[in-house]
Amino acid sequence: MNKLRQIIYALKRMVQANPRLYQALYFVITFNSNYFKQRLQIRQYPSQFGGQWINRKDFHIQLRQKSKRGLIDHDTENLIHKWQEDGFLVWKGAIAPALIDQLNEELNALPHRHPAGLMITGPDIEGCKPYRPESIKVHKSIRIVDYYFFSHATRAILLSKPLMSFLEIVFEKKPVLTQSLNFEYGSEQSIHQDTAFVIMNSPLQMAAIWVALQDVQPGSGELIYYPGSHLWADFLFSGRFKHFDKERDGLEQKNAWHAWLHAEAARRKTKLQSFLPAKGDAFLWHAALAHGGSPITNPGMTRRSLVGHYCAQGVRPLYHYYKPAQRKFYKADEYFYSSSYYKK
Repeated sequence: MNKLRQIIYALKRMVQANPRLYQALYFVITFNSNYFKQRLQIRQYPSQFGGQWINRKDFHIQLRQKSKRGLIDHDTENLIHKWQEDGFLVWKGAIAPALIDQLNEELNALPHRHPAGLMITGPDIEGCKPYRPESIKVHKSIRIVDYYFFSHATRAILLSKPLMSFLEIVFEKKPVLTQSLNFEYGSEQSIHQDTAFVIMNSPLQMAAIWVALQDVQPGSGELIYYPGSHLWADFLFSGRFKHFDKERDGLEQKNAWHAWLHAEAARRKTKLQSFLPAKGDAFLWHAALAHGGSPITNPGMTRRSLVGHYCAQGVRPLYHYYKPAQRKFYKADEYFYSSSYYKK
């Protein structure tokens, strides 16, 4: 067994050291018809990775056609314009207070009673580890992963019909929930784009939702973002990839990417904005929007929140390929979800 593991890791290192070979194998392993169709129409997209229809060069023609066919009403058309221009939407009162309160009651009870096998992750954790209440500390950016797998309230929030209906228009297919993160404190995460870390076989066919589970106060590590950054050019890791691989790319490329995001914002005179929502407000963002968590200047404050990541039906997260046991989709009413960490 040790000899086999040595051979596997030797092959893995060989592939990671050769970006062309890595790219070829990645394309073969993650091939999907949805992305292939986009590749056939790649001239219609500014990015070599395709994108959502709002990214197409003929976006305004597409929008008019959808409006004429009655697929989009006037109010939704305004939302789509904001999504196309800004890369995000702020949805006031998106989630009913009673549902937020239900989830908060569950989270308050977790230190005393939590589902068997519940996992957490964070910057200092390799992969994930079992939930321990004492691990949830300020400045540690610890998050509970995929709590929707156990919690009806979480599924009801993340698969809320109005939010899903909008994403269905964005994707032109039903959205699939593939990951969630529960935060007690601000993440303080560096400005980044989800495409680097939340890896899909069609990288821009992805979106995310951030839901405030409490009123968020300044100094609590509030969400920050660069408006319009989803329209910036692709940063290519190892000259070829939209996603980051530590072994393949090295930390120097990751640092260069973070620096590039800020430099690009300065070049375009784009200012960081912050999100200070009330409980129940939601922030929806495009896969390529540059965002992060501001520094926590008041450690006594929590910033309890829930994040969900979605892809279009037909697109698959990378974990479906290297974790075959996690490929299953589970149905919740009319939508589906899967998890990198749990299975039934």
